[in-house]
Amino acid sequence: MKKTVFIISFFLATFSYAQSTTMLAMLLEDGKEGSYLKLEENWQKVNEALVAEGYITQWSVWKRTPREGDDGWAEYFVMIRRNAKQDKMDQNNWEEVAKKVFKGKSKKAINKMLSNEGIVKEMRSRTYKVVTTTGWRGLEWEIGDKSSFHYMTQKNADFIAYETAVWKPIAQQQILDGYIKYWGVSELIGSNDVTKALESTATHIAFNFPTKKENTTELKLADDFLGQKAWSALLDSREMLPAEELTLIYSTF
Repeated sequence: MKKTVFIISFFLATFSYAQSTTMLAMLLEDGKEGSYLKLEENWQKVNEALVAEGYITQWSVWKRTPREGDDGWAEYFVMIRRNAKQDKMDQNNWEEVAKKVFKGKSKKAINKMLSNEGIVKEMRSRTYKVVTTTGWRGLEWEIGDKSSFHYMTQKNADFIAYETAVWKPIAQQQILDGYIKYWGVSELIGSNDVTKALESTATHIAFNFPTKKENTTELKLADDFLGQKAWSALLDSREMLPAEELTLIYSTF
């Protein structure tokens, strides 16, 4: 993969996905984690300005908790919540914002500060839109907060209907009990060539944002006939990979 500034890889993307989120999975070059974190410090300044200008809604960087035997998996994830104004953004708009952020620096110097050349080995881009959600219980994020997501593959046409009817009420109760802030399932609607080459079958992604309250209660499902049938149908409607745990490192909040 050609190493480029994110302007090319994201802001000048060839598709239009307003009101969506782009997730960039970052696989780093060996020994470059420190350089990567410095790079994202620079990008946080730019993205804070882009949020202030209304070009994006939110930006954050999350570190993935590694698992044994998962070589080749991304080490960091960047989440960028898009909006309609971003789809109208061109390189001139971006350069104007970057010049304001790094006042007094040349275009060459700015591009060097924001380039992932020699730092990011591979960047896998996925874009998704929410299809069912609980909404948020408070929008407060703190550095160090945890979240998790599952890649999911839809197996029948009733998949989202089951998620909404069966799992969403459980998540809503967990929100009321103070265990999670958010649950939602999103449809994957776009990806870059690097991601397509992985030949993943995932069609959706499910997110959970827990609170700091420890959940020691056992998950209770309806034990009547209809409840058990609904739960069984939900499980049969999709395949789901194990959860990926993330820790918040940077955010525009």
